[in-house]
Amino acid sequence: MKKTCKNCGIEFEITDEDLKFYDKVSPLIKGKKHPIPSPTHCPDCRLMRRLSFRNEKNLYKRKCDLCGKSGIFVFPEDVKFPVYCVDCFWSDKWDPLSFGKDYDFSRSFFDQFKGLMNSVPKMGLYQLNNENSEFNSFLAYCKNVYMSPGTYLSEDSVYCRKSQHLKDCLNSMLLDECELTEGSTNSSHCYNCKSVFNCRNCSDCSYIADLIGCSNCFMCSGLNKKNYCVKNKQYSKEEYENLVKEKLKENPENLMNEFIEFNKTIPKKYQNQLNCENSSGDFIQNCKNAEMCFDSFNVQDSKYIVECEDVKDSMDINMHDKNIQLCYEMSCGGDSNYMSKFCFCTCVSPESEYLFGCFYVNECFGCDGLHSKMKNCILNKQYSEAEYQDLKAKIIEQMIKDGRAHGASEIEPNIEYGEFFPISISPFAYNETVAHDYFPMTKEQVLSKGWKWKDIDPKEFSKSPYVLPDRIDDTKDDVLSQVFSCSDCDKNYKIVSLELSLSRKMKVPLSKKCADCRQQDLMKFKNPKKLFDRNCSNCGGKIMSVYSSDKIEKVYCEKCYLKEVY
Repeated sequence: MKKTCKNCGIEFEITDEDLKFYDKVSPLIKGKKHPIPSPTHCPDCRLMRRLSFRNEKNLYKRKCDLCGKSGIFVFPEDVKFPVYCVDCFWSDKWDPLSFGKDYDFSRSFFDQFKGLMNSVPKMGLYQLNNENSEFNSFLAYCKNVYMSPGTYLSEDSVYCRKSQHLKDCLNSMLLDECELTEGSTNSSHCYNCKSVFNCRNCSDCSYIADLIGCSNCFMCSGLNKKNYCVKNKQYSKEEYENLVKEKLKENPENLMNEFIEFNKTIPKKYQNQLNCENSSGDFIQNCKNAEMCFDSFNVQDSKYIVECEDVKDSMDINMHDKNIQLCYEMSCGGDSNYMSKFCFCTCVSPESEYLFGCFYVNECFGCDGLHSKMKNCILNKQYSEAEYQDLKAKIIEQMIKDGRAHGASEIEPNIEYGEFFPISISPFAYNETVAHDYFPMTKEQVLSKGWKWKDIDPKEFSKSPYVLPDRIDDTKDDVLSQVFSCSDCDKNYKIVSLELSLSRKMKVPLSKKCADCRQQDLMKFKNPKKLFDRNCSNCGGKIMSVYSSDKIEKVYCEKCYLKEVY
């Protein structure tokens, strides 16, 4: 089935297998199935819509609206709803059910849900069991971690987005089981490494890509179990150390540019997969029957999965981890979600739909801020099981009917039942969210769609007279009291004490760029979340690759890559 995306206008395909999945996860209420309609948005626009609810790096200092204590939150002072600190949110000092509303069939569901969102208190930071890690959201089981959203089970790390099991890491993203690693992405089990990309089990390396089991390699690409190499050429230990010592005297930016040009000359694998079967995508590991999946682990029988772990038989899921099964259009949460759909930031909330920031609930529909084992709620009002089933069925039928007639929501007429929340009701401005990182848009484009935009505060771009030294050995403690200007965008930023101590420990200079620009530099080493038809650069066979045909890199199929590179 071919459809035209109602957001971007491109044509996209819905397969017979997709239709079978929608049927499988459609709600069955009192013996009657209520079929989920096929999506009106293409996969990219569905992802963009879900990401527009995730603000992970714009933090604000404000007071908790319940206890009055000052703290760090993802919501600014001017939002319409109350914002609570983590302790107050989980306390018994307030009751989410007190905000319950009767359903009004004269109004659309999304209009009523927007009203509920504007009244129910929100958790100021999404955190769980952390120590000395206030400046983070979507963080769990971490200690001494700073500005590392989506990270868990990590310690003493700074600016490490969506990573796990880290220690002493800096300026990185999508790392697993790494220590003393800086400026790197999509790498695992690396130690004392700088600027490593798609590498595994490497140590004491710098400026490397696509290496496995290597140590003491510098500016190398596509090697396996090698030592003392520079630009893929073998040297003795003494020769290697002398060469690297001289190279490190050069400007780090020049070294990076030299590495990027060298890396382009080394053949690339058509897709980055490890221990995968019948799967497609990039940077995926231990997956089976995983289609169009990216930056994910342990995914089975699923499609359109982004930055997830332990997902089965699901579609359109991003940043959602641990025991996820038969879920659809879910964003940012996890831990034992089953048969749930169209939810943002939910944990252990099975068989629920259209939840925002709800935890440990069961069979709820259209709720915000619920927690602690609540059940059978609609718009935060609790019903008996029979009443809940009857009302839920009527709401779904109305949403489908209105969607077919003219669009279910006056807010955004392209959204109907079977779709995630419309971007227009996100509590964040579009350019505050991860959506803007993956799908950048201008202010004019955003406002023309009726979405929110946050203007830049000129105070954040005041010119600073201070310049960071090129060498970490020349850096004094007084940098902690200074404000610097980003060398790329001029945005002001500061150096925190853990960042300084890690830089000294790893012998790397402090960055002259703000955190946003550092992340953008890392994103340049990632391929788009798309697959393209092209031919293997060696054997000429047809392949589906994350490298488009206009890319200058040589791209090999699996067989040729293993034969020619390793």
